[in-house]
Amino acid sequence: MKCFAHIPLPAIILLILRGTEVGADQPQKQQQLRASSPGPPRLKHPLRVFVLVGQSNMVGHGAITQKDDAGNEKNATLEWLVGNVPEQYGMLKKQPKQGRSNNTSSVPSVSASKDEWTVRRDVLMACNHRDDLQPIMSTYGNLHASLCGGDGGQYQIGPELGFGWTVGDMLNNNKRTDKILLLKVAWGGKSLAVDFRPPSSGGDVGPYYQSMIHTVRATLANITGYFPSEKHRPVKLSGFAWHQGWNDGCDANMTAEYESNLANLIRDVRIDLGVPDLPVSIGASGMAGYEPGRRADIVTAQLAVADGDRYPEFDGNVASVDTRPYCRDPSPASPSDLGYHWNNNCESYWLVGKSMGLAMVELVLRSEGRRRQ
Repeated sequence: MKCFAHIPLPAIILLILRGTEVGADQPQKQQQLRASSPGPPRLKHPLRVFVLVGQSNMVGHGAITQKDDAGNEKNATLEWLVGNVPEQYGMLKKQPKQGRSNNTSSVPSVSASKDEWTVRRDVLMACNHRDDLQPIMSTYGNLHASLCGGDGGQYQIGPELGFGWTVGDMLNNNKRTDKILLLKVAWGGKSLAVDFRPPSSGGDVGPYYQSMIHTVRATLANITGYFPSEKHRPVKLSGFAWHQGWNDGCDANMTAEYESNLANLIRDVRIDLGVPDLPVSIGASGMAGYEPGRRADIVTAQLAVADGDRYPEFDGNVASVDTRPYCRDPSPASPSDLGYHWNNNCESYWLVGKSMGLAMVELVLRSEGRRRQ
């Protein structure tokens, strides 16, 4: 069967008749038709890209599974949450029935991964997962629990899981036509004052700031290299999410300049990524709870940059989330007593990501003149 694009019916009949009369000309005419035919249509819905940046708590150290000496799952691992609080976390893991496909979800945008963690087919994820400064995304695929958390070889989650599920549910509406890409660029043990120091703060620009910008630019320029299926989809850089602060809270001088450094970071990221009003969602460093001291001062600085009276330029396009309510007691209430890593508590990491995602959705919809439904 021959198909002709955008050719009226009489012209089709005439072409077929001519092809029948002059068989020698048929290959040439077919080549002409192919050359004039349009390529695959450019998809209408953009690929929304959100950049997630920070230090080790953005890398993510929520324990997916960890057993106690008796072989029982520790409290607040992801496995424990799925099993004990299924009304809130059960959707994160799918149990395939014997003899059936792993895709057991009735929702078109999710399926199950090989280890049965639910895969968001409408949310893509890429992360650097590296100790060096090379602009390479070492890990990428569809978002699921075991994809991009922790350092190499660790079975952990970060804020990306709650963030990705939230923005996916609220912006994609579970439609396969809509897609989101999370680009996570994070390194453990890095300060804003030195490592991520933005150009506007003066002094030496932080090498991790430079690498972050370089990595995001390189990835945006090569999205189809990571995700060939998105070849014909327009790309829209839609937001920047920041979860960092522990290292700066270890030093009085770094703490004192954190607010100005964070404001400069927002300004410079927008300039260097070419989006003047890029929505920015900040997850405060609330892992120490409400204890006074430099940790509290860092949180105060993080909340301050979203104050529209204090920073009119950020009014309506920057949001800070107070994450201190998500601090949980150490072991045995959590998998560990590593307070600087939220005690490896997956509920904490999920809630941090979810709250940052909710704030981001509000900013994105506001920037587009829409409201959350």
